[in-house]
Amino acid sequence: MIIIYVSLALFAASLIFLGIYAIKVYKDAKPAIERLTAVSTVMQLKADQLKSGMDELKTTQQEIKKDIEYKKQTVNLTISAFKDTPKKIKKWGNINIPFIHQIK
Repeated sequence: MIIIYVSLALFAASLIFLGIYAIKVYKDAKPAIERLTAVSTVMQLKADQLKSGMDELKTTQQEIKKDIEYKKQTVNLTISAFKDTPKKIKKWGNINIPFIHQIK
């Protein structure tokens, strides 16, 4: 019977020792866990900043593409009008304006 009481006492002592050791490990690990949480938060904030920066760059890139396309169309229309100018001048030469011919 003494063996059972000694065994129970050893088991209780081991549970107490396990509890004390677990609390010590938790207290030692808590600052490290808090630092990792802080680093994780900072990394998440940086990732969010990068994502918003990329979104802003994409928006700016689309605006630049639209602006370039508009300017390209403007230049092409100007060149097209310039190429058509000789034809229009020739048409004007064939126009008979009655009151101009009467002024002599």
